[in-house]
Amino acid sequence: MQGIEPKFHNSLTERMEYYRYLLKETTDDPQSHGFDIISHTSELLELYEDYLNNKKQLEKSIKNYKQYHNDLRKILTPKLRELKRRKEKK
Repeated sequence: MQGIEPKFHNSLTERMEYYRYLLKETTDDPQSHGFDIISHTSELLELYEDYLNNKKQLEKSIKNYKQYHNDLRKILTPKLRELKRRKEKK
């Protein structure tokens, strides 16, 4: 997650900066980039929503994995202790 997320975040921030630049330009010439800005902004919004959904799913998967790991550890730890006790008694 740490390797992929910053790259995606940087890509989104670069696009946001570009769209801000376009917005600043359109204040000078309102007819030149109006449609481009709307389409790019909607594209950016869709990408950001996908990013948030993916991040939410990833966090949920990590949480489920941690819970699964903890449950296994709770089951295995007593069994390992019992095996060690048996080995020491022999």
